[in-house]
Amino acid sequence: MDAQSCQLATQAKEPRPSLKLLLDARKLGDGGIGVYLENLICGLLDGGDIEITLLSRPGADESFSRAQEVAWLFDASPCYSLDELLFLGRRIEFSRYDIFHTPHYVLPIGVAIPSVVTVHDLIHIEQPERFFYPWVSRRLIRSSVARADRVLAVSGATRRAVLDLTGVDGAKVLHVPNAVAPFLKGPSSILDLPTEVQGAGSFFLSVLSNLKPHKAPRDLLLAFRNFRRDTLWRRVAATCPKLVIAGYGAAEFSQSRELSRLAEEIGDVVVVGAVSPSQLSALYAKAAALVVPSRLEGFCLPALEAQSRGTPVVCRPIAALQELLTERDTAAADVSIDALAAAMRTGLECGAAHGRQPIAGHLERYSTRRVADEVRAVYEDALRSRGAR
Repeated sequence: MDAQSCQLATQAKEPRPSLKLLLDARKLGDGGIGVYLENLICGLLDGGDIEITLLSRPGADESFSRAQEVAWLFDASPCYSLDELLFLGRRIEFSRYDIFHTPHYVLPIGVAIPSVVTVHDLIHIEQPERFFYPWVSRRLIRSSVARADRVLAVSGATRRAVLDLTGVDGAKVLHVPNAVAPFLKGPSSILDLPTEVQGAGSFFLSVLSNLKPHKAPRDLLLAFRNFRRDTLWRRVAATCPKLVIAGYGAAEFSQSRELSRLAEEIGDVVVVGAVSPSQLSALYAKAAALVVPSRLEGFCLPALEAQSRGTPVVCRPIAALQELLTERDTAAADVSIDALAAAMRTGLECGAAHGRQPIAGHLERYSTRRVADEVRAVYEDALRSRGAR
């Protein structure tokens, strides 16, 4: 943890009055930011001394496990929309709250109380899917960072990218990471595995939240093909591990003719799609290693989740991912497909050599309570900057 975060966390341990938080939770249940929100809310509630109101889409309260412990404010404004930017702030009575926190980089105009913005990554700028994304995203991020009282970056790499883009005072942008979900720390059973994997033997696991270009799903398949052709895996395995692909992105495989055809040609590729929390925990626990083929990430929750089950991680040498790695994990020598295939072999060997006990000291940094305490400290810091505390 950097010196700024350490100082804020220390301040958060002092006696503090109850705080009224309005948290934009419209992306609750929606991919990585949805997981970030759920873990943050649970950590804040467990810490006490806070009244949380969730700004959310109608009906979201029906699926959130701790819905009865928070208040709800419903609004149908889409995320990353002009309505969100220009008009959402006019519809909210901010005087009821002490602070507003949005977990993505659009801060509505007209927020009348201290505000905090979380920036997860700059992928819309660095790896855009559409030609106009960089033009729009640069302006939105610069505007939000300029108007927010404090900015949270989930990795050191994202923090550096935000500072490079915006040029704001470094004291305004703080590195506070994602938290690992508590359910991943409990026991799991082989019976929790998806039916497609039960009895599959050894396998690599890849968890894809989507099939966007920076996730590099085709590179994953090609690296696995190269790994199978290199029989050096026989030194640590009696049979060649399969490749299991899970997550919301895996559910899109059937819609891609190229990926489906390539997976069929390679063989031993099992696509299970979206899974339940218990199934995901069991997959991590059973996998020989988690393979992350991404060319760019702002954090990478699957890597942290795998580590919580004692499963080694194999990835490309991406800055945000390398921040998470331990001696059990393997970063490829470069971003090539051949290097990723070689790292898969090394990762298999590391998994066999180090055992499967999670590294408690490493994971404590990412506990929901600790991360929530750091975020709460940033709220207090934002309030002090306005003279509100």
